Amino acid sequence: MGASKLNPFAIDELVPEPWQNGAGWTRTLCSHVVDGEVLWRVSVADITAASDFSQFPGMDRTAVMVRGGRLQLSNAEGQLHLDRVGSQIRFPGEWALRCSLPDHHKKPTQLLNIMVRRGQVQGRVDTVTGTAHALLADNCPGLVLVLRGAFQWTSANDSRHILQARQGIQWQHLAQDWHADPLECDATMVCCTLRSWRLGGHVLIIN
Repeated sequence: MGASKLNPFAIDELVPEPWQNGAGWTRTLCSHVVDGEVLWRVSVADITAASDFSQFPGMDRTAVMVRGGRLQLSNAEGQLHLDRVGSQIRFPGEWALRCSLPDHHKKPTQLLNIMVRRGQVQGRVDTVTGTAHALLADNCPGLVLVLRGAFQWTSANDSRHILQARQGIQWQHLAQDWHADPLECDATMVCCTLRSWRLGGHVLIIN
C-alpha cells in the first residue's frame, strides 16, 4: 500500500449548496458512489429554519453538532436531541424527522452528517475531548474535524500537522499510524472511519 494522502480542508472555505426546501445549506466533505448508488457521504449542514429532514432509505445516519445551541429532531415515535458541540445522534435514513427551529445566536447551527449504506458500510464516529489522545491506524477512508481548540497530528515518521477549530483532514487510507494530541484542555475533535465489510480499520481512543 502506498503512502498516505492527506487532504486538509476548512469548513468555511467549502462552497455551500442550498437545500431544496430553502431551510439550510450543505457542504460536502467526501463521498463514494458505485454504479450510481451512494455508499457513504459526509457533509456539513447549516440549519437556518425549522424544516423536515430529507429521508434516505437504506442509509444509516449519524449527526454531530459542530456549532450552535440545542437542536431537536422529532417524529411520532419520539424525539432526538443535540445539546452541545460534539454531541451526536444516530437514526435510520427512513425516519421522517422534523427539525426544531435552531437555538442559535448570530450564526446557523451546523451539523456534521455521516451517511452509510446499511449492510455494506459501517461508519464509526468518535468524539475526542479534553486530555484524550487518539491513535489512528486505518486502511479505509476517514476524516477528522476539530470542533473546538486545536490538535497536533504526528505520524510515525514525525510528520506534523496542526489543526484549528473548523479544520480537518480526510484520507482514503493511512499507510502509517498517526497520533492526535490536544493543544488545549477543552479541545474537541470528531474522528470518523468508513469501513466496508471487506476492509479493516479502527480508531483507538486512549484516555
